[in-house]
Amino acid sequence: MGKLWLVILLLLTGCQPQPPAARQMDDYLQRLSRVLEVPHTPFAEQDLSEYRLPERRQRLLEVPPLRMGLFELLVEARHCRALQQHLSQRNSSLGRMMPASHRLAADGELLHSVNDCLQRLHGQTENADLQQQLQHIAQQRRESLHRVFWNALNGSSEFEQFLRFADQPLPTEVPAVDLGVQALQHLADTGKGLPARPPRDQAAMDMLFDAMQRSRSGELIHSLLRLRHTLQQASALLESPRAARLCPQGRPTPKAQVMLNILNGPWAEQIQPQLANLQRLGEPWARALADLQAVPDIPPATDNYLRRLQGNEQALWDGWQIEVTRHTRNWQQLLEQCGLQPGRQTP
Repeated sequence: MGKLWLVILLLLTGCQPQPPAARQMDDYLQRLSRVLEVPHTPFAEQDLSEYRLPERRQRLLEVPPLRMGLFELLVEARHCRALQQHLSQRNSSLGRMMPASHRLAADGELLHSVNDCLQRLHGQTENADLQQQLQHIAQQRRESLHRVFWNALNGSSEFEQFLRFADQPLPTEVPAVDLGVQALQHLADTGKGLPARPPRDQAAMDMLFDAMQRSRSGELIHSLLRLRHTLQQASALLESPRAARLCPQGRPTPKAQVMLNILNGPWAEQIQPQLANLQRLGEPWARALADLQAVPDIPPATDNYLRRLQGNEQALWDGWQIEVTRHTRNWQQLLEQCGLQPGRQTP
């Protein structure tokens, strides 16, 4: 009975309609393959599973704990009640269970409270020991802020979802701006501004993480991988011996005219708009990832994964751009060898 349910599940999965963008990519490849009479390799969905962050435990960093008990006793002074209140909240049961994404703003608020207390105590020789302890605590927290920052990201499900592949590509029509990408850029700028400008507003931080959760970044990763495959396969077809013999006398043949129809039809009307959407959304996405990598103390596992997405020729973003250039060049060469002009659109 269990095997029967498995068969039914597989059949139902296979019957799910393809998203329009994926269907257009497949149709483009099938048309080229049919005209040139050269087989191509379909996209393998399992390749997507490579694009997800490593296990969370591999990405979290050790952060020196803040010893609350003795410190609370030290700040039992009427001039530092705001600091006492903050420490009391941190040392409560809820404070000790604080999620990683909240610790960055909490440390920012702690530093602000410590600095405020130091200003109040300035010049009071009777509180010299307290001032020294406060300065030590502030220095300790400043030195760990970058590690706290990375734990805030790596310890959140929102960041993990942002950088994990989706099960479908970007839709054929998408908004011009992805607020989740803007949120990641803001977080990257926050990390680069540490320790001088630690955030204090937890509500503002929560909004950034919520925006990341609603981002289309996962669909963008899917589109990059799928379009890169489509362009690689299409270029292989256009570079094949069959394509080289398409116009043996340098004049258009019937098959060359069909190829021109594919260029002016499926390519110009369906694939090019997808490339434009991906370029528009991908540029700020890749830039935000690059800025994020520049934040000090990045965990090696996170750094290695981000390098798979952008920043080198083997990366997903950079590799896709290389394939766009290669594919454009192949179309231009085919049109030239056949004495054809691309009409309204060019590849």
